[in-house]
Amino acid sequence: MGEVMAARSRGGTNGEDGEPVARWRAEEAVAGNRMALQALRELVIYPFLYARQSRLLGLKWPRGLLLYGPPGTGKTSLVQAIVRECSAHLTMINTYSVHKAHAGEGEKFLREAFSEAYSQASQGRPAIIFIDELDGICPRRNSRREQESRIVGQLLTLMDGNKKLSKKLPHVVVVASTNRVDAIDPALRRPGRFDSEIEVTVPTVEERLQILKLYSKNLHLDENVDLQIIAGWCNGYVGADLEALCREAARLAYRRLSNSSEDGKVLTLLMEDWESARSQIKASMIRGVTKEAPTVSWDDIGGLKDLKKKLQQAVEWPIKHAAAFARLGISPVRGVLLHGPPGCSKTTLAKAAAHAAQASFFSLSGAELYSKYVGEGEALLRRTFQRARLSSPSIIFFDEADAIAPKRTGPSGDSGNATVGERLLSTLLTEMDGLELATGIIVLAATNRPKAIDAALLRPGRFDMVLYVPPPDAQGRHEILRIHTRKMKLGEDV
Repeated sequence: MGEVMAARSRGGTNGEDGEPVARWRAEEAVAGNRMALQALRELVIYPFLYARQSRLLGLKWPRGLLLYGPPGTGKTSLVQAIVRECSAHLTMINTYSVHKAHAGEGEKFLREAFSEAYSQASQGRPAIIFIDELDGICPRRNSRREQESRIVGQLLTLMDGNKKLSKKLPHVVVVASTNRVDAIDPALRRPGRFDSEIEVTVPTVEERLQILKLYSKNLHLDENVDLQIIAGWCNGYVGADLEALCREAARLAYRRLSNSSEDGKVLTLLMEDWESARSQIKASMIRGVTKEAPTVSWDDIGGLKDLKKKLQQAVEWPIKHAAAFARLGISPVRGVLLHGPPGCSKTTLAKAAAHAAQASFFSLSGAELYSKYVGEGEALLRRTFQRARLSSPSIIFFDEADAIAPKRTGPSGDSGNATVGERLLSTLLTEMDGLELATGIIVLAATNRPKAIDAALLRPGRFDMVLYVPPPDAQGRHEILRIHTRKMKLGEDV
């Protein structure tokens, strides 16, 4: 078996005419996530490629790998691609197959799945057991969920047996995926079970470009379609979102063609099809915690020339020129506080900055964070920062910051008696301090009562920059009137 796998790794086998046949590789079906792909290859293929060397060195190969990351990032697709690449046998385990109506059926299914994998591996074929949504099958055990505890115990027994009998039994690999890694029973994450944990992250702009090329390779694109530009639009999109985007663009192109009078014309996707599809397909990372993506530009704001320049330098430049900032050792601003009278375009300025920087825009107000359920506001705050990290570059905007982080009036007592505002403030301080390790995330806030905000937020590393947004002067009022009447037909005397 090792010789066969080695031949495959060197470039495939020979065809009937003696010419080498190119070996199918996983990159033909998935794009990005190189680290996870390499980890899977090492787990599945290396034990066969280097079987002799490992015996001489007494090396024991790991048999468990945990893939974790947001939904739609391609965890299952990675496993399926590796299975096809090395012609392995795949045994699937999911929540539907394990959680049965009758006691003992789930444990029996697990035993049969491992037995099937060993049977295939004993015939000289790589075998992979893939457990999808591990957090649903093996959550943290407690005394009130007896059935789940039994399933966790059975899986632990089977994985320990896989490790102890590694010299007698053929090599069987156990791979699991989850988007809630902290919800898994801790016993499964100990050495000897899932030895390696690989994060499958939200794709970067370069990876988004490769994914778009992969999903659009069978589509006829107009010469004006630039996938690089489209990839730049799709900040925060995961692989599943990009697949849906390609499908929606093709559907819109078909609708346009069916409404035209030209018969027999080739279905060609135009740039406008992609723009329309993007308005329909939203990024998974920003669903539920953000409003519509801002489309406001700097030109839509009258006056405030100097203020707009400062915001460009503080918000737009660190995101667009991140490599230059890193090369020069310049630490970008973490937070910008906009304050001024109501109606002076503070919120509009924040949206324009996000639009200019092509960043994901997360907007929260006091009304959204103050919930009747204890802890719900803090959970929403933490969830927003987590999604912002996953979909960076991103901008988090707090409207009415004085309501979210009010000034503390006295020494705090025990945490059980803390007010909602104090709990929100503590969570916000913790999350903003955690941004020191993150890149491409900037926090903006707006208020018309800056003195009502707690002083702890204005310390270095939090809101480093405080900008006053004044009422418009005569020139600013003229520009505002010109902007808001540019689509109106005005009389000659106006």
